[in-house]
Amino acid sequence: MNSIGIRVSPSEVNYCITEKTDGGVSILGYDKIIIPKALDVPSQLAYVRTNLNSIFTEFEIVKAGIRVHEGNTKNISIERIYLEGVIQELLADCTVHKYFLGKLASIAKLIEQPLAKVKEYIEGDDTLIAIEGVTKSAKEVRESIVTAFAASELEIEVITQ
Repeated sequence: MNSIGIRVSPSEVNYCITEKTDGGVSILGYDKIIIPKALDVPSQLAYVRTNLNSIFTEFEIVKAGIRVHEGNTKNISIERIYLEGVIQELLADCTVHKYFLGKLASIAKLIEQPLAKVKEYIEGDDTLIAIEGVTKSAKEVRESIVTAFAASELEIEVITQ
């Protein structure tokens, strides 16, 4: 089953796609959607929704996670909140069967790792998830990766008839 981890910032949406098999979880890829500044806010939101919907369909995403702000930050971006809301609305109306909104503590719990270890990974330590070159990438990229691994651990109820 394929999963996606999403980390939103006001100017881009980072995402990582993983595949979970009996052998474990592997990364299919990670990238970002850059939000065009020339568009007005409603058009930016529609742009992100349309692109993510295409990604969900193409990769047959069934589980998702959004890395949300911790709530204790003093500089909450209204643009980030708008984007997270539009993505949540999309998750309710697409191929995704189960998703979560994750702060670091819930992500650590899903991947069964200590919170300190997850924080170290996000800050650039590559011992949690070893991917060549990722320690030099932006913090948001690493957050999308760890969120995708957490999303892959969500349980989906299989209904048989």
